[in-house]
Amino acid sequence: MLSFVMRNRFALINLALWVVFAWLLYIGLSWFLPFVLPLLIGTLIAILIEPLVKLLTRIRMPRWLASMVTLLIFFGGGAALLLLLAAKLAIELADFTKHLPTLVSDVVAKGQDLLHDAVAFYGTLSPAMTEKVQENLDALSNTLARYGKAMAEAVVAWITNVPSMLTIFLLSLIIAYFVSKDIKKLQRLLLKFISPSIKEKGDVVRDDLGKAVFGYIRAQAILISITFVQVLVGLSILGVDYAFTLSLLAGFLDILPLLGTGSLFVPWAIYLFIVGNTKLAVGLLIVYGLIVAVRQLLEPKILAESIGLDPLLTIIVMYAGYHLVGFVGVLLAPFLIITFMSLMKVRAFDFLIDDGPDDDNDPKIIIKE
Repeated sequence: MLSFVMRNRFALINLALWVVFAWLLYIGLSWFLPFVLPLLIGTLIAILIEPLVKLLTRIRMPRWLASMVTLLIFFGGGAALLLLLAAKLAIELADFTKHLPTLVSDVVAKGQDLLHDAVAFYGTLSPAMTEKVQENLDALSNTLARYGKAMAEAVVAWITNVPSMLTIFLLSLIIAYFVSKDIKKLQRLLLKFISPSIKEKGDVVRDDLGKAVFGYIRAQAILISITFVQVLVGLSILGVDYAFTLSLLAGFLDILPLLGTGSLFVPWAIYLFIVGNTKLAVGLLIVYGLIVAVRQLLEPKILAESIGLDPLLTIIVMYAGYHLVGFVGVLLAPFLIITFMSLMKVRAFDFLIDDGPDDDNDPKIIIKE
């Protein structure tokens, strides 16, 4: 064991340094990120809209106006589209509420029938079987209560975070405008404190991250479109009313990590089982199963192809990120891989301990400046 440690001491030191570096980076980001999140998002938005801003300035539009027009095109247009979709959804939901009393009465009637049958069956059991059934029912009720509480807490937490998210979003837009308006000045100011070699490395990392961001947006758009088409086709085959609106809702839920399409299909199928519409309930579960299977199969591959990563590496890092920080880790995993690979490409970690000379008699630690 000692001989193995002595032979590989430089590799072990490098490994230890990497572990310490990763841990310090995680701790630092966990503490520092909430304070600078609007600045980071705003800067990212400014970088993303820069091509269109440049195009508008070429037609002699002042830069401040070009930045404002670009933000209005992207976010004003997006808000208008969301309002139109919300209006259509509200119209169909209003129509749905007309049938809600009938649906509720059907559920209550079916529940009463099931309860009556269960009481009748329960009375025919032996005392030992009755005790066993009671234990299983208690365990089932505790499990359902636990999951229901966790889901309710998650929904409440998400709702309570909406004002904070809106505040961050508005601050990010304001920061994006000022950064975009003065981006040339900020670049010149920043370059005064950066050496040419570091600037060259930073350009490589920036280009790689820019490609990764656009690739990620493209990949998510493809996955959401696939989900929308799957739901639309599935519901149309099953003859479900409001198939288009429900498909839009499923696509929206597919974006949300804590909810997903299961928050639409699972309660819906449970309701249909209760009211006795078993055929449609099974059909919905089959559609949901296909959605989950297709997404799990395609997501790593599409992400890898859009961002330029190895699918196996992407799966491993996404899995590790999920266990470390939850769904945020899944979202950040591709960007962390890209950042690390870009930093390795520009030899940004050469300051760490490198392998010593191959002379076994007199190995030395080399520190690169």
